[in-house]
Amino acid sequence: MIKTDTNFNLLNSHITTLIKKDMYLNRIIEKCPNCESKHYIKYGLFKGFQRYKCKECGKTFSKATSSLWSYSKKKPTQWVKFTEYGLERKSLRFCAEKLGLSLVTAFYWRHKVLHGLNYDSVPEKLSGDVHIAKKLIPENFKGSKNITITVRHNIWVVAAKDCEDSIIIKPISRCHWHLPSFNKKIYYLIDEKAYIVPYGDRYISLVAKAHNKKHIKEVKNDKIIWSFQIILEKWLKKYHGVASKYLEKYLALFILYITKKEINCMEIFKKLSFENKFIKILDIGRLKTQSNSVLL
Repeated sequence: MIKTDTNFNLLNSHITTLIKKDMYLNRIIEKCPNCESKHYIKYGLFKGFQRYKCKECGKTFSKATSSLWSYSKKKPTQWVKFTEYGLERKSLRFCAEKLGLSLVTAFYWRHKVLHGLNYDSVPEKLSGDVHIAKKLIPENFKGSKNITITVRHNIWVVAAKDCEDSIIIKPISRCHWHLPSFNKKIYYLIDEKAYIVPYGDRYISLVAKAHNKKHIKEVKNDKIIWSFQIILEKWLKKYHGVASKYLEKYLALFILYITKKEINCMEIFKKLSFENKFIKILDIGRLKTQSNSVLL
């Protein structure tokens, strides 16, 4: 008797496998994703993927390891569509309903995508005229339980943009201006020969004065940095508040929005899939501890 597949379950499973194989066909493995050793050997196949074993740590991996959807049992088409919804800033409930996900899964998927985008949000350097402004954002404990803090301080968010439209936006400190944090997250990218243009902040003005070595020249205001505070405030309202521990991840998406570059969802999804941008769910939950140690 010939078995039929009226619901096309077998066909769908084969299509899923083929899509994954095609996505990772040209992905180059240069080192072990666990210990970064370059000494590894082929170690059989797993679900059609070539598997490798590291000679140093003894762990196995494949071309799909440490990519966006590592260990996910969901279909690639769901991940592609979710990435598109995320870039369009659709709500979690909308994503969950459209893709048949739970609200919790949609939450973690959003942060996996944001985590991947955050890797590409730092330019190699800032040169020429570098425009710098800051925005103070009240602390937000959205999603937190058993909050004992009674006073909410401001988070210092600093944006820097150069003449070639390279831009970086990072939260640098909590409550007060913190120069070492600014130097570590922003200033180290600024070329020595660059000219810093400060926008309405005395601390940034002092940094500019020291860097420019008393050299003064007339520079036109940059439209993006000039209106940075207003644009960021309106942009964040779409999410009805962003928890401070996740703010840096959201700012990576904001950079795509503020530069108004054409967003190719498929190209972004490929980058997230090919590069080592996987983050465990437990590590997403630990972001609160990490953020508190960085934002003084």
